[in-house]
Amino acid sequence: MFAEKLSARNFELVCVVMLGFGHLCIMTGCDSQAFILESVIHSIHERDPSTINSHAGYYGQATCYLAFVLTCLLSPTFLYATSAKTTLFIASVCFTSFPLGFLYTNQYYYFFSAALNGVGFALYYTGNGGYLTSHSTRKTLEANVSISWAIGSSCMIVGSAIIALITYFTAGKQNITTDVVEVVGNLTTVSAPFERRFSDTEIYLLFSVFAVISGIGNLTFLLLPSSDIDNCIESSKKTVAFRDGIKLMGRAMISPKMFILIPMFILTGVHTSFWVSIYPTTLTFNSYLSSMIYLPAIYSLGVGLGETIMGMFISFMSKRVKNFGMLPTLLIGCFLTSLYCLLIVLSTPADAPMAPTNDLPWLFQPTRILVFIIALIGGMSDCCLCSVRSVICAIAMPNRRDQAYSVSKFYQSIGTCVIFFISPFLNIYYYTFGIPILCIIAAVCFYHEARRINLMEQNMTMELDQAAQRKRTSLYETLE
Repeated sequence: MFAEKLSARNFELVCVVMLGFGHLCIMTGCDSQAFILESVIHSIHERDPSTINSHAGYYGQATCYLAFVLTCLLSPTFLYATSAKTTLFIASVCFTSFPLGFLYTNQYYYFFSAALNGVGFALYYTGNGGYLTSHSTRKTLEANVSISWAIGSSCMIVGSAIIALITYFTAGKQNITTDVVEVVGNLTTVSAPFERRFSDTEIYLLFSVFAVISGIGNLTFLLLPSSDIDNCIESSKKTVAFRDGIKLMGRAMISPKMFILIPMFILTGVHTSFWVSIYPTTLTFNSYLSSMIYLPAIYSLGVGLGETIMGMFISFMSKRVKNFGMLPTLLIGCFLTSLYCLLIVLSTPADAPMAPTNDLPWLFQPTRILVFIIALIGGMSDCCLCSVRSVICAIAMPNRRDQAYSVSKFYQSIGTCVIFFISPFLNIYYYTFGIPILCIIAAVCFYHEARRINLMEQNMTMELDQAAQRKRTSLYETLE
């Protein structure tokens, strides 16, 4: 009934907006907590080392993405057994389990919920791709992906407001000195300050709010319209047996179309681990920034604005430039990613990703404005890479779209998982030099696949035109 009261395009937009809002809710906690997770865990460990490992922030996210990797192999088959809407709802419940663990920190539940979070990631992105393709046409896909992503990525803006408010009421009114005074014998010395630390009250309030907002996401996915649109890219009504689903996934894994895109998928994963957790951690581990307690909120705001602005830009350009959501968007994303890395390497102490440090960066210390600019660029670059991945997976393998989404997330999560496992041992240079090199490799490989798709679509258009011409000629001869 609801769908019948709206035009086809308006119904598409309602579905896409609700999908984006659900994304916003479940990712508000997921992304915002990732910005501060290593620092929060380090603060808990400093107060009670027996509670949790000091690097559990990185290791927990590594566990999350390891579960993500494994679940990606089965998530398309799970989608066939249920529906995109049900898959999204179950995924959102998995996300909600993680922030609840910080109401009473327990190392065992922490790693269990981190793994459950990884399961949620795999199910969510499979369900997201399935829902988009059943509620988009080929002409509206690029715009719908960008709209959904722009709305969902506003989660960082919401997260920044939450972090700023709770920081103000729990830590902002405290007298925070920029130096630590030590008395040694009869001498008083002034040393560099401690890193930014989070109190138990601050942690409790932050993760309670994240859990509540994630619960709103559960409700949103439960209320999603489920009927497909006319002329959708792929119907949600699939009757595929479990064994056949596994075979389809296996074929997609070894497809040359996916192999050539592996560098792009890995780039997205490595870049995600860097902007979501590793660089934000350097801001709290840099002792000279300990008085800037609002940096996590500033960073979250910048990333959210960058994601939203770029999502709107891609949607606008996709309506006016054919295939703008493919190679042009990827090239913009690679350029912005390289610029992001350049600014970071110039302003970040080398050892800041690994542990609290008093070392100085190459050229200058980050300021609030610089952190905001870096975050803005990082959000814009991430939006480009993720939008391209969604579009290419929808059209590269027309008969195995769900599997293509899962393959992309499989390799993306491998990149993220590996980086998080080894991140306690990597300084800033590994990321800021390695990621731009990976951008070049990904762009070259993507160019070849994009050219193949363009040729395929041109041939299909010519065949359709020729068939239409033959039909018109036959009709004309019949009339004569």
